[in-house]
Amino acid sequence: MTKSEKRELKEKLKKQNDDRMRSLRVVKYLEYPYILPNSPVEIVEGYILSDRDDYTVFASYIFKNVSELSIRKLNIRLLCYLNQNIPYTTIDFTYSQDDLTFGIINVNGNDLKLKDANLIKYIEKSATFGSCVYIPLPESYFTKLELTLLSVEYAGGRTEIINTVVTGDAKKYQELDDISKLVYTRVNIYQAAEEKYPTKVIPQFGKNVWLCCCGNKNPDSSGVCENCGREKEWQKASVSEKILEETKAQIVNDPREVTLHDKSKFKQNKYLESDAETQQKIEQYEKAMKNIAIEEKSKHRRQMMLIPKIALAILIFYLLVFVLKIIIEFQIPEEATSTAIINAVRFVKL
Repeated sequence: MTKSEKRELKEKLKKQNDDRMRSLRVVKYLEYPYILPNSPVEIVEGYILSDRDDYTVFASYIFKNVSELSIRKLNIRLLCYLNQNIPYTTIDFTYSQDDLTFGIINVNGNDLKLKDANLIKYIEKSATFGSCVYIPLPESYFTKLELTLLSVEYAGGRTEIINTVVTGDAKKYQELDDISKLVYTRVNIYQAAEEKYPTKVIPQFGKNVWLCCCGNKNPDSSGVCENCGREKEWQKASVSEKILEETKAQIVNDPREVTLHDKSKFKQNKYLESDAETQQKIEQYEKAMKNIAIEEKSKHRRQMMLIPKIALAILIFYLLVFVLKIIIEFQIPEEATSTAIINAVRFVKL
């Protein structure tokens, strides 16, 4: 390694270390609950970050290799928009071991240590990368940030041009109507998985990847989800958007499915209850309300009677104190003192 290469490596390691030491806050979470057509990589999630100290803004993405080949480089481009349809600036960035920009690499659910990740030259199938890699964004304000996947270079040296703007759509489970949810519940054979891996989206299927209902993106060759274990073929045959719509239409048009029809417009009480039964319910309700009113009035009356009793007790107390004071001052005979106290006690009882 030449001196210039050593110096360049030292600078990359310093930048990597400085980025890891940053105190960052998430300004915006970028969600990608859909798959891309004909792309060898998928975006797991993204973030817009801000440094708490110098307010520098960054973009950070986590990618997943969904191809059958090992990836050596991924080239992307960020387009910044400002209230216009034409980006005012673009940022090109490369993820590679040469630039030490693979970040945290996750293999089989385990994050590799930084030193080990820096030695990884290729991203294997189903591995994720890019976490804790921060792409500086311009300080000027932007209203929209668009991500474009430009190309990938595989381990054998072959380069594949992608040129795919990251965009798409997926129907979330919570956005389904009640009948569609009922259809899904009826055919769901993975109820035990719902607690730990709840259904988030309606599954999608592409050329290189398929989106599991739990939200995980799997290579097309994976027969079961790498995250929750649900089978791909079951999802394709039972809970894909097309199948759900077809089953929903059959159920809605089936008169036997009375539980799915709106009952609010049918006045069932008119036929289930006679006039006498209705009147009886009215009388019972009125009686209950009357009993409550009587109880409340009695409670209020007891409270009102309590006030003069307390006042009278206080008056008698002060009277006793006054009598005792006179006894002490004028030394009234003991017999007269006892008589006065007894009379006071009798008065209290009255």
